[in-house]
Amino acid sequence: MVKVALFDLIKSMSMSEKRYFKLHSLKHVIGDKNQYTLLFDAIDKQETYNEKSLETLFFVKNLSAEKNYLYRLLLKSLNAYHTSLNSKTKIYSWLQSVEILYHKGMFHQALKITKKAKELAKENGLFIQELAVKEIEAELMSKQFLYSEAVENIERSEEIIKVVQNFNTIQKIAMQSYEKGLQMGSTRSEKDIKQMKRFVERTEIKKNTSMSSRAEMYKLGLLLSYYYLTNDTGKMLQHTKMLSSYYQKNPHLIEYSTIGYIFSLSSLTRAHIQNKNNKKALETVNVLEETINKYNINNSPNISARVFFYSTNNRLDIYLNDDLYDDCQKLIEERNKEFEKYRLFIGKPLLYEYYFLITKYYFVVGEFKMALKYTNLIINDLSFKVREDLLSVIRLINLLIYFELKTDFTLAYLTKNTYRYFTKRKKLYKVENELIRFMKNQIQIQSKAIQKEDLMQLKNKMKHLKKHKFESRPFQKFDFEYWAKAKLEKKLICELPVNDY
Repeated sequence: MVKVALFDLIKSMSMSEKRYFKLHSLKHVIGDKNQYTLLFDAIDKQETYNEKSLETLFFVKNLSAEKNYLYRLLLKSLNAYHTSLNSKTKIYSWLQSVEILYHKGMFHQALKITKKAKELAKENGLFIQELAVKEIEAELMSKQFLYSEAVENIERSEEIIKVVQNFNTIQKIAMQSYEKGLQMGSTRSEKDIKQMKRFVERTEIKKNTSMSSRAEMYKLGLLLSYYYLTNDTGKMLQHTKMLSSYYQKNPHLIEYSTIGYIFSLSSLTRAHIQNKNNKKALETVNVLEETINKYNINNSPNISARVFFYSTNNRLDIYLNDDLYDDCQKLIEERNKEFEKYRLFIGKPLLYEYYFLITKYYFVVGEFKMALKYTNLIINDLSFKVREDLLSVIRLINLLIYFELKTDFTLAYLTKNTYRYFTKRKKLYKVENELIRFMKNQIQIQSKAIQKEDLMQLKNKMKHLKKHKFESRPFQKFDFEYWAKAKLEKKLICELPVNDY
Protein backbone atom coordinates (compact mmCIF):
# COMPACT_ATOMS: atom_id res chain seq x y z
CA MET A 1 0.00 0.00 0.00
CA VAL A 2 2.76 2.45 0.94
CA LYS A 3 4.48 2.10 -2.40
CA VAL A 4 1.34 3.21 -4.28
CA ALA A 5 0.47 5.85 -1.67
CA LEU A 6 3.98 7.32 -1.85
CA PHE A 7 3.92 7.50 -5.65
CA ASP A 8 0.42 9.05 -5.67
CA LEU A 9 1.39 11.56 -2.98
CA ILE A 10 4.47 12.73 -4.91
CA LYS A 11 2.50 13.01 -8.16
CA SER A 12 -0.19 15.08 -6.41
CA MET A 13 2.28 17.72 -5.20
CA SER A 14 2.53 21.13 -6.81
CA MET A 15 5.86 22.64 -7.87
CA SER A 16 5.90 24.96 -4.86
CA GLU A 17 5.19 22.01 -2.51
CA LYS A 18 8.09 20.09 -4.07
CA ARG A 19 10.45 23.06 -3.67
CA TYR A 20 9.43 23.42 -0.04
CA PHE A 21 10.08 19.73 0.57
CA LYS A 22 13.57 20.01 -0.91
CA LEU A 23 14.37 22.80 1.55
CA HIS A 24 12.67 20.96 4.42
CA SER A 25 14.61 17.76 3.68
CA LEU A 26 17.99 19.51 4.08
CA LYS A 27 17.46 18.96 7.81
CA HIS A 28 17.74 15.23 7.17
CA VAL A 29 21.03 15.09 5.29
CA ILE A 30 23.19 12.05 6.05
CA GLY A 31 26.83 12.82 5.38
CA ASP A 32 27.14 14.90 2.22
CA LYS A 33 24.11 13.28 0.52
CA ASN A 34 20.40 13.43 1.10
CA GLN A 35 19.20 9.95 0.20
CA TYR A 36 15.56 10.87 0.73
CA THR A 37 15.70 13.73 -1.74
CA LEU A 38 17.39 11.41 -4.23
CA LEU A 39 14.66 8.79 -3.72
CA PHE A 40 12.01 11.49 -4.07
CA ASP A 41 13.52 12.64 -7.40
CA ALA A 42 13.73 9.07 -8.69
CA ILE A 43 10.04 8.40 -7.98
CA ASP A 44 8.99 11.82 -9.28
CA LYS A 45 10.63 11.05 -12.65
CA GLN A 46 8.64 7.82 -13.08
CA GLU A 47 5.55 7.91 -15.31
CA THR A 48 4.26 4.74 -13.66
CA TYR A 49 5.50 3.23 -10.40
CA ASN A 50 8.39 0.78 -10.88
CA GLU A 51 9.65 -0.79 -7.66
CA LYS A 52 12.37 -2.89 -9.28
CA SER A 53 14.11 0.09 -10.89
CA LEU A 54 14.26 1.82 -7.48
CA GLU A 55 15.91 -1.22 -5.89
CA THR A 56 18.85 -0.90 -8.29
CA LEU A 57 19.70 2.68 -7.30
CA PHE A 58 23.14 3.00 -5.69
CA PHE A 59 21.96 5.01 -2.67
CA VAL A 60 19.14 2.61 -1.72
CA LYS A 61 20.00 0.27 1.17
CA ASN A 62 16.60 -0.77 2.52
CA LEU A 63 13.94 0.40 0.08
CA SER A 64 10.93 -0.57 2.20
CA ALA A 65 12.13 1.35 5.26
CA GLU A 66 13.27 4.33 3.19
CA LYS A 67 9.92 4.58 1.40
CA ASN A 68 8.05 4.57 4.70
CA TYR A 69 10.32 7.24 6.14
CA LEU A 70 10.06 9.37 2.98
CA TYR A 71 6.25 9.15 3.12
CA ARG A 72 6.21 10.41 6.73
CA LEU A 73 8.75 13.10 5.86
CA LEU A 74 6.58 14.31 2.98
CA LEU A 75 3.50 14.56 5.20
CA LYS A 76 5.47 16.59 7.77
CA SER A 77 6.72 18.88 5.03
CA LEU A 78 3.25 19.34 3.54
CA ASN A 79 1.79 20.02 6.97
CA ALA A 80 4.39 22.71 7.63
CA TYR A 81 3.88 24.19 4.14
CA HIS A 82 0.10 24.42 4.39
CA THR A 83 0.12 25.79 7.93
CA SER A 84 1.16 29.16 6.50
CA LEU A 85 -1.44 29.05 3.69
CA ASN A 86 -4.55 27.49 5.16
CA SER A 87 -6.60 28.83 8.07
CA LYS A 88 -7.70 25.37 9.19
CA THR A 89 -4.17 23.96 9.40
CA LYS A 90 -2.97 27.15 11.08
CA ILE A 91 -5.57 26.70 13.85
CA TYR A 92 -4.59 23.06 14.41
CA SER A 93 -0.93 24.10 14.56
CA TRP A 94 -1.76 26.69 17.23
CA LEU A 95 -3.76 24.09 19.18
CA GLN A 96 -0.66 21.88 19.28
CA SER A 97 1.23 24.78 20.85
CA VAL A 98 -1.63 25.33 23.33
CA GLU A 99 -1.51 21.67 24.38
CA ILE A 100 2.23 21.92 25.05
CA LEU A 101 1.82 25.12 27.10
CA TYR A 102 -1.14 23.60 28.97
CA HIS A 103 0.87 20.60 30.12
CA LYS A 104 3.67 22.93 31.21
CA GLY A 105 1.21 24.92 33.31
CA MET A 106 1.62 28.09 31.22
CA PHE A 107 -2.11 28.79 31.10
CA HIS A 108 -1.90 32.53 30.50
CA GLN A 109 0.34 32.12 27.44
CA ALA A 110 -1.91 29.32 26.14
CA LEU A 111 -5.02 31.54 26.44
CA LYS A 112 -3.37 34.22 24.27
CA ILE A 113 -2.99 31.65 21.47
CA THR A 114 -6.55 30.31 21.87
CA LYS A 115 -7.84 33.87 21.46
CA LYS A 116 -6.04 34.19 18.09
CA ALA A 117 -7.22 30.74 16.99
CA LYS A 118 -10.80 31.50 18.04
CA GLU A 119 -10.90 34.77 16.07
CA LEU A 120 -9.46 33.12 12.95
CA ALA A 121 -11.97 30.25 13.16
CA LYS A 122 -14.86 32.71 13.58
CA GLU A 123 -13.71 34.88 10.65
CA ASN A 124 -13.58 31.85 8.34
CA GLY A 125 -16.73 30.09 9.49
CA LEU A 126 -14.79 27.08 10.81
CA PHE A 127 -17.33 25.85 13.38
CA ILE A 128 -15.70 22.56 14.33
CA GLN A 129 -12.32 24.21 14.79
CA GLU A 130 -13.90 26.96 16.90
CA LEU A 131 -15.55 24.32 19.10
CA ALA A 132 -12.20 22.55 19.52
CA VAL A 133 -10.57 25.84 20.55
CA LYS A 134 -13.37 26.62 23.00
CA GLU A 135 -13.16 23.20 24.61
CA ILE A 136 -9.52 23.63 25.60
CA GLU A 137 -10.10 27.34 26.34
CA ALA A 138 -12.78 26.48 28.93
CA GLU A 139 -10.36 24.03 30.53
CA LEU A 140 -7.64 26.70 30.67
CA MET A 141 -10.06 29.16 32.29
CA SER A 142 -11.06 26.65 34.96
CA LYS A 143 -7.40 26.09 35.84
CA GLN A 144 -7.14 29.81 36.57
CA PHE A 145 -10.46 29.82 38.52
CA LEU A 146 -12.12 31.95 35.81
CA TYR A 147 -15.40 30.04 36.17
CA SER A 148 -17.80 32.76 35.01
CA GLU A 149 -15.72 33.24 31.82
CA ALA A 150 -15.70 29.46 31.33
CA VAL A 151 -19.52 29.37 31.61
CA GLU A 152 -19.84 32.14 28.97
CA ASN A 153 -17.47 30.15 26.80
CA ILE A 154 -19.62 27.02 27.10
CA GLU A 155 -22.79 29.01 26.30
CA ARG A 156 -21.13 30.30 23.14
CA SER A 157 -20.24 26.70 22.26
CA GLU A 158 -23.92 25.77 22.54
CA GLU A 159 -24.73 28.53 20.00
CA ILE A 160 -22.08 27.19 17.64
CA ILE A 161 -23.56 23.69 17.92
CA LYS A 162 -26.88 25.10 16.63
CA VAL A 163 -25.01 26.63 13.67
CA VAL A 164 -23.32 23.29 13.00
CA GLN A 165 -26.65 21.46 13.08
CA ASN A 166 -28.16 23.99 10.65
CA PHE A 167 -25.19 23.63 8.31
CA ASN A 168 -25.32 19.82 8.45
CA THR A 169 -29.04 19.82 7.57
CA ILE A 170 -28.67 22.13 4.56
CA GLN A 171 -25.50 20.37 3.39
CA LYS A 172 -27.25 16.99 3.60
CA ILE A 173 -30.22 18.21 1.51
CA ALA A 174 -27.84 19.68 -1.07
CA MET A 175 -25.76 16.49 -1.31
CA GLN A 176 -28.89 14.35 -1.73
CA SER A 177 -30.05 16.71 -4.47
CA TYR A 178 -26.65 16.61 -6.23
CA GLU A 179 -26.64 12.81 -6.18
CA LYS A 180 -30.12 12.61 -7.68
CA GLY A 181 -29.30 15.28 -10.25
CA LEU A 182 -26.09 13.52 -11.32
CA GLN A 183 -28.01 10.29 -11.91
CA MET A 184 -30.84 12.05 -13.74
CA GLY A 185 -28.80 14.46 -15.87
CA SER A 186 -31.92 16.48 -16.76
CA THR A 187 -35.65 16.49 -16.14
CA ARG A 188 -37.56 14.92 -19.03
CA SER A 189 -40.97 14.47 -17.38
CA GLU A 190 -43.27 15.89 -14.69
CA LYS A 191 -42.21 12.97 -12.49
CA ASP A 192 -38.56 14.05 -12.78
CA ILE A 193 -39.43 17.63 -11.82
CA LYS A 194 -41.45 16.42 -8.83
CA GLN A 195 -38.46 14.36 -7.62
CA MET A 196 -36.12 17.35 -7.77
CA LYS A 197 -38.68 19.83 -6.39
CA ARG A 198 -38.93 17.97 -3.08
CA PHE A 199 -35.39 19.12 -2.26
CA VAL A 200 -35.96 22.84 -2.91
CA GLU A 201 -39.30 22.81 -1.11
CA ARG A 202 -37.75 21.75 2.18
CA THR A 203 -38.35 24.35 4.90
CA GLU A 204 -34.60 24.82 5.38
CA ILE A 205 -34.26 25.82 1.70
CA LYS A 206 -37.51 27.75 1.11
CA LYS A 207 -37.14 29.95 4.16
CA ASN A 208 -34.13 32.08 5.06
CA THR A 209 -32.80 29.67 7.68
CA SER A 210 -29.09 29.72 6.79
CA MET A 211 -27.15 30.46 9.98
CA SER A 212 -23.73 30.67 8.31
CA SER A 213 -22.07 31.64 5.04
CA ARG A 214 -21.21 27.99 4.38
CA ALA A 215 -24.85 26.94 4.77
CA GLU A 216 -25.93 29.72 2.39
CA MET A 217 -23.28 28.58 -0.10
CA TYR A 218 -24.79 25.08 -0.21
CA LYS A 219 -28.31 26.50 -0.46
CA LEU A 220 -27.42 28.62 -3.51
CA GLY A 221 -25.62 25.66 -5.08
CA LEU A 222 -28.70 23.48 -4.64
CA LEU A 223 -31.00 26.09 -6.22
CA LEU A 224 -28.80 26.64 -9.28
CA SER A 225 -28.55 22.86 -9.74
CA TYR A 226 -32.35 22.63 -9.62
CA TYR A 227 -32.85 25.35 -12.25
CA TYR A 228 -30.23 23.75 -14.48
CA LEU A 229 -31.91 20.34 -14.29
CA THR A 230 -35.35 21.81 -14.93
CA ASN A 231 -34.05 23.88 -17.86
CA ASP A 232 -35.05 27.25 -16.41
CA THR A 233 -32.20 29.11 -18.11
CA GLY A 234 -33.19 32.53 -16.78
CA LYS A 235 -33.25 31.51 -13.11
CA MET A 236 -30.17 29.36 -13.58
CA LEU A 237 -28.27 32.43 -14.80
CA GLN A 238 -29.63 34.47 -11.90
CA HIS A 239 -28.54 31.92 -9.26
CA THR A 240 -25.12 31.23 -10.80
CA LYS A 241 -24.45 34.98 -10.65
CA MET A 242 -25.61 35.00 -7.03
CA LEU A 243 -23.40 32.04 -6.09
CA SER A 244 -20.18 33.25 -7.75
CA SER A 245 -20.79 36.75 -6.33
CA TYR A 246 -21.37 35.26 -2.87
CA TYR A 247 -18.00 33.50 -3.04
CA GLN A 248 -16.26 36.74 -4.05
CA LYS A 249 -17.90 38.68 -1.19
CA ASN A 250 -16.82 35.94 1.24
CA PRO A 251 -13.20 35.10 0.26
CA HIS A 252 -12.85 32.60 3.13
CA LEU A 253 -15.34 30.40 1.25
CA ILE A 254 -12.95 30.27 -1.71
CA GLU A 255 -10.28 28.90 0.63
CA TYR A 256 -12.78 26.51 2.26
CA SER A 257 -14.28 25.26 -1.02
CA THR A 258 -11.97 26.17 -3.89
CA ILE A 259 -13.45 23.47 -6.14
CA GLY A 260 -16.94 24.78 -5.34
CA TYR A 261 -15.93 28.28 -6.45
CA ILE A 262 -14.38 26.95 -9.66
CA PHE A 263 -17.58 25.00 -10.32
CA SER A 264 -19.68 28.15 -9.75
CA LEU A 265 -17.70 29.97 -12.47
CA SER A 266 -18.07 27.02 -14.83
CA SER A 267 -21.83 26.95 -14.10
CA LEU A 268 -22.02 30.69 -14.82
CA THR A 269 -20.29 30.07 -18.16
CA ARG A 270 -22.77 27.30 -18.98
CA ALA A 271 -25.69 29.56 -18.01
CA HIS A 272 -24.44 32.28 -20.40
CA ILE A 273 -24.10 29.66 -23.17
CA GLN A 274 -27.66 28.41 -22.59
CA ASN A 275 -28.87 32.01 -22.68
CA LYS A 276 -27.05 32.41 -26.03
CA ASN A 277 -24.57 34.99 -24.74
CA ASN A 278 -21.26 33.48 -25.83
CA LYS A 279 -19.42 36.78 -25.37
CA LYS A 280 -20.23 36.80 -21.64
CA ALA A 281 -19.49 33.07 -21.49
CA LEU A 282 -15.98 33.64 -22.87
CA GLU A 283 -15.37 36.47 -20.39
CA THR A 284 -16.32 34.13 -17.54
CA VAL A 285 -13.96 31.42 -18.81
CA ASN A 286 -11.15 33.99 -18.69
CA VAL A 287 -12.07 34.77 -15.06
CA LEU A 288 -12.06 31.03 -14.32
CA GLU A 289 -8.56 30.60 -15.78
CA GLU A 290 -7.23 33.56 -13.76
CA THR A 291 -8.77 32.32 -10.48
CA ILE A 292 -5.70 30.64 -9.01
CA ASN A 293 -3.43 33.66 -9.40
CA LYS A 294 -6.07 36.19 -8.35
CA TYR A 295 -6.99 34.56 -5.06
CA ASN A 296 -3.55 33.11 -4.23
CA ILE A 297 -5.07 29.63 -4.14
CA ASN A 298 -2.74 26.73 -3.45
CA ASN A 299 -2.26 25.44 -6.98
CA SER A 300 -2.45 21.70 -6.35
CA PRO A 301 -2.79 19.27 -9.29
CA ASN A 302 -6.36 18.64 -8.16
CA ILE A 303 -7.27 22.33 -8.42
CA SER A 304 -5.28 22.78 -11.64
CA ALA A 305 -7.04 19.77 -13.18
CA ARG A 306 -10.47 21.25 -12.42
CA VAL A 307 -9.54 24.60 -13.94
CA PHE A 308 -8.03 22.82 -16.96
CA PHE A 309 -11.07 20.67 -17.74
CA TYR A 310 -13.76 23.22 -16.92
CA SER A 311 -12.09 25.89 -19.02
CA THR A 312 -11.37 23.45 -21.88
CA ASN A 313 -14.91 22.08 -21.93
CA ASN A 314 -16.46 25.54 -21.74
CA ARG A 315 -14.23 26.93 -24.51
CA LEU A 316 -14.99 23.98 -26.78
CA ASP A 317 -18.71 24.45 -26.16
CA ILE A 318 -18.49 28.16 -27.01
CA TYR A 319 -16.42 27.58 -30.17
CA LEU A 320 -18.80 24.86 -31.37
CA ASN A 321 -21.82 27.10 -30.78
CA ASP A 322 -20.15 29.91 -32.74
CA ASP A 323 -19.07 27.54 -35.56
CA LEU A 324 -15.39 28.34 -34.85
CA TYR A 325 -14.08 24.95 -35.98
CA ASP A 326 -10.48 26.07 -36.55
CA ASP A 327 -10.41 27.33 -32.97
CA CYS A 328 -11.81 23.96 -31.82
CA GLN A 329 -9.07 22.05 -33.60
CA LYS A 330 -6.35 24.34 -32.25
CA LEU A 331 -7.69 24.06 -28.70
CA ILE A 332 -7.94 20.25 -28.83
CA GLU A 333 -4.36 19.98 -30.12
CA GLU A 334 -3.07 22.34 -27.42
CA ARG A 335 -4.95 20.77 -24.53
CA ASN A 336 -4.24 17.17 -25.56
CA LYS A 337 -0.55 17.88 -24.89
CA GLU A 338 -1.41 18.54 -21.22
CA PHE A 339 -4.24 16.01 -21.00
CA GLU A 340 -2.37 13.16 -19.26
CA LYS A 341 -0.98 15.59 -16.69
CA TYR A 342 -4.48 16.23 -15.32
CA ARG A 343 -6.66 13.27 -16.34
CA LEU A 344 -6.14 11.22 -13.16
CA PHE A 345 -7.20 14.06 -10.88
CA ILE A 346 -10.80 14.43 -12.04
CA GLY A 347 -13.90 12.23 -12.07
CA LYS A 348 -15.48 10.54 -15.08
CA PRO A 349 -18.43 12.98 -15.45
CA LEU A 350 -16.04 15.84 -16.22
CA LEU A 351 -13.68 13.69 -18.30
CA TYR A 352 -16.49 12.25 -20.42
CA GLU A 353 -17.94 15.71 -20.99
CA TYR A 354 -14.57 16.48 -22.59
CA TYR A 355 -14.72 13.31 -24.72
CA PHE A 356 -18.28 14.18 -25.77
CA LEU A 357 -17.32 17.67 -26.97
CA ILE A 358 -14.38 16.25 -28.94
CA THR A 359 -16.80 13.68 -30.44
CA LYS A 360 -19.14 16.50 -31.43
CA TYR A 361 -16.33 18.47 -33.10
CA TYR A 362 -15.08 15.51 -35.16
CA PHE A 363 -18.63 14.62 -36.18
CA VAL A 364 -19.44 18.16 -37.30
CA VAL A 365 -16.32 18.38 -39.50
CA GLY A 366 -16.91 14.91 -40.96
CA GLU A 367 -14.10 12.96 -39.26
CA PHE A 368 -16.46 10.15 -38.29
CA LYS A 369 -13.86 7.52 -37.37
CA MET A 370 -12.25 9.92 -34.91
CA ALA A 371 -15.70 10.72 -33.51
CA LEU A 372 -16.33 6.99 -33.10
CA LYS A 373 -13.10 6.59 -31.14
CA TYR A 374 -14.36 8.98 -28.46
CA THR A 375 -17.95 7.69 -28.31
CA ASN A 376 -16.52 4.22 -27.65
CA LEU A 377 -14.44 5.52 -24.74
CA ILE A 378 -17.70 6.51 -23.02
CA ILE A 379 -20.08 3.76 -24.16
CA ASN A 380 -17.63 0.91 -23.46
CA ASP A 381 -17.17 2.02 -19.84
CA LEU A 382 -19.94 -0.09 -18.28
CA SER A 383 -19.14 1.25 -14.80
CA PHE A 384 -20.16 4.78 -15.83
CA LYS A 385 -23.83 4.95 -14.81
CA VAL A 386 -24.36 8.63 -14.03
CA ARG A 387 -25.12 11.57 -16.35
CA GLU A 388 -28.02 9.91 -18.18
CA ASP A 389 -28.35 13.04 -20.33
CA LEU A 390 -24.80 12.64 -21.64
CA LEU A 391 -25.08 8.86 -22.09
CA SER A 392 -28.35 9.21 -24.02
CA VAL A 393 -27.04 11.81 -26.47
CA ILE A 394 -23.72 10.01 -27.02
CA ARG A 395 -25.61 6.81 -27.95
CA LEU A 396 -27.75 8.71 -30.44
CA ILE A 397 -24.67 10.33 -31.99
CA ASN A 398 -23.11 6.86 -32.15
CA LEU A 399 -26.05 5.79 -34.36
CA LEU A 400 -25.51 8.82 -36.60
CA ILE A 401 -21.80 7.97 -36.92
CA TYR A 402 -22.53 4.43 -38.15
CA PHE A 403 -25.17 5.85 -40.49
CA GLU A 404 -22.54 8.23 -41.92
CA LEU A 405 -20.02 5.39 -42.23
CA LYS A 406 -22.65 3.39 -44.21
CA THR A 407 -22.17 0.21 -42.19
CA ASP A 408 -25.69 -1.20 -42.54
CA PHE A 409 -25.10 -4.49 -40.72
CA THR A 410 -23.50 -2.81 -37.70
CA LEU A 411 -26.10 -0.05 -37.78
CA ALA A 412 -28.94 -2.61 -37.68
CA TYR A 413 -27.42 -4.35 -34.65
CA LEU A 414 -26.62 -1.07 -32.93
CA THR A 415 -30.13 0.31 -33.49
CA LYS A 416 -31.66 -2.72 -31.74
CA ASN A 417 -29.09 -2.45 -28.95
CA THR A 418 -29.77 1.27 -28.48
CA TYR A 419 -33.53 0.67 -28.40
CA ARG A 420 -33.05 -1.95 -25.64
CA TYR A 421 -30.82 0.46 -23.73
CA PHE A 422 -33.48 3.19 -23.63
CA THR A 423 -36.46 0.91 -22.95
CA LYS A 424 -34.64 -0.90 -20.13
CA ARG A 425 -33.96 2.43 -18.40
CA LYS A 426 -37.39 3.85 -19.25
CA LYS A 427 -35.67 6.69 -21.11
CA LEU A 428 -37.27 6.22 -24.55
CA TYR A 429 -38.59 9.76 -25.01
CA LYS A 430 -39.84 11.25 -28.29
CA VAL A 431 -36.43 12.40 -29.58
CA GLU A 432 -34.85 9.01 -28.92
CA ASN A 433 -37.83 7.15 -30.38
CA GLU A 434 -37.90 9.22 -33.60
CA LEU A 435 -34.19 8.78 -34.28
CA ILE A 436 -34.37 5.01 -33.70
CA ARG A 437 -37.48 4.80 -35.93
CA PHE A 438 -35.62 6.70 -38.65
CA MET A 439 -32.60 4.37 -38.46
CA LYS A 440 -34.80 1.26 -38.70
CA ASN A 441 -36.52 2.68 -41.78
CA GLN A 442 -33.27 3.69 -43.46
CA ILE A 443 -31.91 0.15 -43.14
CA GLN A 444 -35.08 -1.39 -44.62
CA ILE A 445 -36.00 1.15 -47.31
CA GLN A 446 -34.22 0.78 -50.65
CA SER A 447 -35.84 3.65 -52.57
CA LYS A 448 -33.69 6.81 -52.44
CA ALA A 449 -36.80 8.99 -52.87
CA ILE A 450 -38.52 7.39 -49.87
CA GLN A 451 -35.31 7.66 -47.82
CA LYS A 452 -35.17 11.37 -48.63
CA GLU A 453 -38.84 11.77 -47.72
CA ASP A 454 -38.23 10.03 -44.39
CA LEU A 455 -35.25 12.32 -43.73
CA MET A 456 -37.43 15.38 -44.39
CA GLN A 457 -40.01 13.95 -41.98
CA LEU A 458 -37.29 13.51 -39.34
CA LYS A 459 -36.11 17.11 -39.83
CA ASN A 460 -39.64 18.48 -39.36
CA LYS A 461 -40.27 16.35 -36.27
CA MET A 462 -36.98 17.42 -34.72
CA LYS A 463 -37.83 21.06 -35.43
CA HIS A 464 -41.09 20.57 -33.52
CA LEU A 465 -39.53 18.61 -30.63
CA LYS A 466 -36.82 21.25 -30.17
CA LYS A 467 -39.54 23.60 -28.87
CA HIS A 468 -41.08 21.01 -26.52
CA LYS A 469 -40.72 21.54 -22.75
CA PHE A 470 -39.22 18.11 -21.99
CA GLU A 471 -37.78 17.20 -25.39
CA SER A 472 -35.59 20.28 -25.87
CA ARG A 473 -32.78 19.15 -23.54
CA PRO A 474 -30.95 16.79 -25.98
CA PHE A 475 -30.77 19.67 -28.51
CA GLN A 476 -28.67 21.68 -26.06
CA LYS A 477 -25.95 19.09 -26.57
CA PHE A 478 -26.53 18.26 -30.24
CA ASP A 479 -28.90 19.75 -32.83
CA PHE A 480 -30.44 16.73 -34.58
CA GLU A 481 -32.58 18.95 -36.81
CA TYR A 482 -29.43 20.65 -38.07
CA TRP A 483 -27.90 17.26 -38.90
CA ALA A 484 -30.99 16.26 -40.89
CA LYS A 485 -30.82 19.59 -42.75
CA ALA A 486 -27.16 18.92 -43.64
CA LYS A 487 -28.00 15.43 -44.95
CA LEU A 488 -30.83 16.79 -47.12
CA GLU A 489 -28.41 19.31 -48.63
CA LYS A 490 -25.71 16.59 -48.94
CA LYS A 491 -23.29 18.61 -46.87
CA LEU A 492 -21.35 18.28 -43.65
CA ILE A 493 -22.69 20.31 -40.73
CA CYS A 494 -19.61 22.54 -40.86
CA GLU A 495 -20.41 23.37 -44.52
CA LEU A 496 -23.81 24.87 -43.73
CA PRO A 497 -24.10 28.66 -43.39
CA VAL A 498 -22.81 29.98 -40.06
CA ASN A 499 -25.47 29.91 -37.33
CA ASP A 500 -28.10 28.87 -39.85
CA TYR A 501 -30.59 27.68 -37.25
